[in-house]
Amino acid sequence: MNRTELLELIAGGEDSRVDFKRDHCRPEKLAKEMAALLNLEGGFILLGVEDDKRISGLTRSTAAAEEWVMNIARQNLEPATIPVWTSIVMETVRPSA
Repeated sequence: MNRTELLELIAGGEDSRVDFKRDHCRPEKLAKEMAALLNLEGGFILLGVEDDKRISGLTRSTAAAEEWVMNIARQNLEPATIPVWTSIVMETVRPSA
């Protein structure tokens, strides 16, 4: 997935195959969303995207976020699974002074 595809996915909003999550959500909540998407044969959980489609970003490093997600998938899902992880760096726009 590239930036354009990501922005299109976000613009389309949440649905049965797309879920927005802050990266500091409860592990049980993330595991529940993973299980739901697995039952639908896949989808996207976008960490660092708010329900209003605003990109808030990660509160931890990309490596730490990936490790956190993988641990949740291994420890909270039965059978354990390994999700596909993709990270896309977005530019931060800061208001001019």
